[in-house]
Amino acid sequence: MTNQLNSGSLSTLKLGEVLLTRFRKVSNGFISVELAEVKEGSRGLSAAYVFNKSDNRFSRNSARRAWQNGQLTDLEEALGVKLDDNQNWTIDDNGYEVLEVNILNPVAVFEGKEFPMRVQIQETTTPNEWQSQNVSTAAKRKGADGDYIMHKGNYIFTNAEVKFSAPEDVFLEADVEAVSTPQMVVEENVAVDTSTGEIFS
Repeated sequence: MTNQLNSGSLSTLKLGEVLLTRFRKVSNGFISVELAEVKEGSRGLSAAYVFNKSDNRFSRNSARRAWQNGQLTDLEEALGVKLDDNQNWTIDDNGYEVLEVNILNPVAVFEGKEFPMRVQIQETTTPNEWQSQNVSTAAKRKGADGDYIMHKGNYIFTNAEVKFSAPEDVFLEADVEAVSTPQMVVEENVAVDTSTGEIFS
């Protein structure tokens, strides 16, 4: 097993590197794995990071994140990391119980083979059910409370996934103008009122 605790950090993560940042306890006994990867076309040094570097939710290089839930024993077996209550779990700023591990270029072991863990990002203008009901938080924005970023007049939604193979990323080209307030989205004969989440067909 090649996973080493604290072998990397978000502040030094480079293009082509992946960081298993932390585990987070979620509902029904599941534990969520968080991965970060710097993708091609990253915008360089982020002003958001420079002005918030003391807040660990900000990263220097706009690494993209993906999450995957799993069972404690299966995660321990695949990743070689102890996740029991005797570990150094802490409470983050959002009230979640987390275990920071910062493993650079993590691998999962399954049936005797090692699989590099990667982040796949696929942007789309077609929201899933949750995204259509939560446009104000799910649609792509310029910063947490910034204007909405559009593609051909439609909101952009990001689907992030943990992969064990080379990711097939899809990034949509942003319109020149951003939009500051939610509006009606029409996609393939389905209209979504983004202020209420109501779907009309």
